[in-house]
Amino acid sequence: MSGIDKHVTHAQDAELLTASKLTMRFGGLTAVDAVDFTIPAQRIVSLIGPNGAGKTTFFNMLTGLYHPTEGELTFMGANTFGRPPHQIAQLGMSRTFQNIRLFKEMTCVDNVLVGMHTKLKGGIVQTLLRLPSHRREEREGVEIARELMNFVGVTKRHAELAGNLPYGDQRRLEIARALASRPSVVLLDEPAAGMNPQETYALEGLMHRIRDDLGCTVLLIEHEMKLVMSVSERVTVLNFGSKIAEGTPDEVRNDPQVIEAYLGSSDGAVVAPADRDAG
Repeated sequence: MSGIDKHVTHAQDAELLTASKLTMRFGGLTAVDAVDFTIPAQRIVSLIGPNGAGKTTFFNMLTGLYHPTEGELTFMGANTFGRPPHQIAQLGMSRTFQNIRLFKEMTCVDNVLVGMHTKLKGGIVQTLLRLPSHRREEREGVEIARELMNFVGVTKRHAELAGNLPYGDQRRLEIARALASRPSVVLLDEPAAGMNPQETYALEGLMHRIRDDLGCTVLLIEHEMKLVMSVSERVTVLNFGSKIAEGTPDEVRNDPQVIEAYLGSSDGAVVAPADRDAG
């Protein structure tokens, strides 16, 4: 793992991101309503809630895909309110999506290399002229991409087209691509969707290794409550765009508002159907 050694040195519990009264309105609809939220360093935290609660909208504001209507947003000490996605990515934030967004006609290695673009130093001249510095950086990038694929559990498939991978491997490949930019925070939007129990169990171990081996904070949206409750150190619950609870998994699973709005029982077994909307 020489190319993907731990790269984050922030003290645990230091706040990497702070959102204050973050609000998103679409016309007369308030999708996220004055939410306060922090992301601590080297932790695994989850954002849960029923369909349409505003979870993915909140992700989209953090990553710059949506320009928040109101509030304050700070990441890595910089004011990121309204900044475009590429600037936020350069500061150290990456993500996956509910629906897999791989380049399916490209090889797995090339997909991961796409995620490195914010860290590559070669310019257009070096690339066009194939200068030694560009060729060296290219070789190093391929090696790191292979290491990342091995790290997430997609081994010996480097040269295959991404679209030919099994569904679970495509999910893991997308995580490898998100990690390729060496982020301080990686946002995973329903990474267990479509995975079988064995793959979900392996995903739990992967998130622990992302935190422990890479020193990277994980922010998770997920409807697989067994995964959320076992892997998370803090859980935040949204309902109709508002934060209704926040705390440890035990505190959240026993919160009456959360049980009524989402869980349906204190054992963490979600009664509500799995979320596949934009919320």
